[in-house]
Amino acid sequence: MPKKEMPSLGELEARVLQLIWDRQPCTERQVWELIQQERPAARTTVLKTIQRLEAKGLLARQENSAPILWRAAVEQRRALPELVQRFVDGVLGGSAEPLVAYLAGQKKLSDRDVAALQKIAEKLAEQ
Repeated sequence: MPKKEMPSLGELEARVLQLIWDRQPCTERQVWELIQQERPAARTTVLKTIQRLEAKGLLARQENSAPILWRAAVEQRRALPELVQRFVDGVLGGSAEPLVAYLAGQKKLSDRDVAALQKIAEKLAEQ
């Protein structure tokens, strides 16, 4: 995907993209089975979502595979910052304070999450 603005994503599109980032390459059936563990969804709904993500340039079919294997066409490290910024701007009114407060109040943060937050805090303190 050429460097341009990320297309908008619905909730299911974002979840499908995340699952494919985590497990690529994978089949539509594998994605559907993972979605089914979280919530009911028709297999055709998941397939249509995958097709929409392909049309948006975010997923690509792996050549010469049967069944079709899907891969992300955009790297997670490139997409996530823009998606988070969009969330902060659109949902939080441009202020990251509610997000920071939410993260600080979480009891389920992993050691890796805590270390990442500490690095961010150190980087901000240097500015």
